Amino acid sequence: MIPSSPRRTWTFLIASSLAFFAPDLLVPNSLAQDPAYLLLYNLYQGALLLALFWYGPQLCRALVMREVDAGPGHETVAHSLAALRNAHFRLPKLPVTLAEHPAPFIVTAGLLPGHSQVFLSSGMVARLGPFGLRFLLARALAHGSLAQRLAAALPILALTVLWPDNYSDPRTWLMLAAFSAAWLALHWSFELRADRLAALAMGPEALRGLGELQASGLGALGALSLQPPLRWRLRMVAAA
Repeated sequence: MIPSSPRRTWTFLIASSLAFFAPDLLVPNSLAQDPAYLLLYNLYQGALLLALFWYGPQLCRALVMREVDAGPGHETVAHSLAALRNAHFRLPKLPVTLAEHPAPFIVTAGLLPGHSQVFLSSGMVARLGPFGLRFLLARALAHGSLAQRLAAALPILALTVLWPDNYSDPRTWLMLAAFSAAWLALHWSFELRADRLAALAMGPEALRGLGELQASGLGALGALSLQPPLRWRLRMVAAA
């Protein structure tokens, strides 16, 4: 979810929470433990999750308070995209929306490449130099490939549909820990691949772009970051 006005944010959070959990709150307790109901409820949540991914671009567009279609920021983004699209290595072609918002964010939304879009904030553009912005946009476009979109959606779908609800059993927590470790390894591998594809599109300027991104403080979450270690990313970019 991208930052928006308090009203739009709360509307989205309340509506999505009701959509996910209202059936479980409305059914009687005698039915809540029925295996057939549990199966249907898990399938319902899985279908809803896929719908949220599929309509992700429309939801993000509804959360955008004002789209920037002119001015220096728009020209900077257009120049960066033109440089990437003229590169020898071609990245997926996705529509890019520049949103007026002070918070730095960039999101690749959508379930399949043909329906995916990139949403970028003016606050992000203002905090990056030309190489850092180009590298960030290249990574966002790389996330629009089919493999990247499935890697984003399928683990969450598996956790939603297949996971047991019995959290009183210690084995459930052990399984959750193992799943989380496997998901993090998968996530890191695809993030490193996005770095590599961005580097292939930018050439030698990619190292400078990654350096600008780190210098901006946008990747300074340390152990809390879900990005791979910086030394791994530098090695991947340098080897591309």
